[in-house]
Amino acid sequence: MLRRVFLGAAAAAVLSLSLGTAVAAEKEYPFPVKGKVTVVDFGAPWCASCPEMEELMKQMQKEYGDRAAFVTINIDKWQGIENEFLIEEMPSQIFYDRTGEPIWQHRGPVDAETMRERVNILLEG
Repeated sequence: MLRRVFLGAAAAAVLSLSLGTAVAAEKEYPFPVKGKVTVVDFGAPWCASCPEMEELMKQMQKEYGDRAAFVTINIDKWQGIENEFLIEEMPSQIFYDRTGEPIWQHRGPVDAETMRERVNILLEG
């Protein structure tokens, strides 16, 4: 069973402060994409299920086009990013709303149906 974590308003605020605003001041990351629902997938070449997630991210980008952004981050190329964003398992995803607030964090591979469900909720919101 996939482990899903829903972040409440307080947790999202803490996550935003500790992960988003403060970190962004130090480094420029290609996420969240301004004004768009953004899904960020954290992985690495040595991760067994990461190539499948990378393909799913490409598929979702084609499906959603300009309505949402799907960003894949190779943690080997972004040294230390896993510590800054509290990535404990790979692959892991963070779902951001249009304002750049982190709403959900998912650990492990996510299936297409679940990803669509989460993205559609954020697009409607």
